[in-house]
Amino acid sequence: MKTTRYHILLALAREPIHGAEIRRRVEEDSGGAVKLYPAMLYGSLDDLTGAGWISEVPGEEQPGETNRWRFYELTAEGRRALESETARLAEVVHRAQASLGGTG
Repeated sequence: MKTTRYHILLALAREPIHGAEIRRRVEEDSGGAVKLYPAMLYGSLDDLTGAGWISEVPGEEQPGETNRWRFYELTAEGRRALESETARLAEVVHRAQASLGGTG
């Protein structure tokens, strides 16, 4: 799974959020290593929606807002994909630590 997709799914694991919040959480959760610019973010969101891993949901707009935020949530299939990739990454880390003699 692509790193950006993994981080987007991870950002949506807790609750439905809008695109700008996804960008903020991905950057924060990755320690700044992953930055999602709008074209990349929305292209990835479209791909993840097409794959059935996320879906667009109605969100609450704040009074006085003129922009319509697009909110997304993780689907059951998306959660399974995220759990599977997390397990795979954990195994990679486990093997790497074993190769390094348990350091890390």
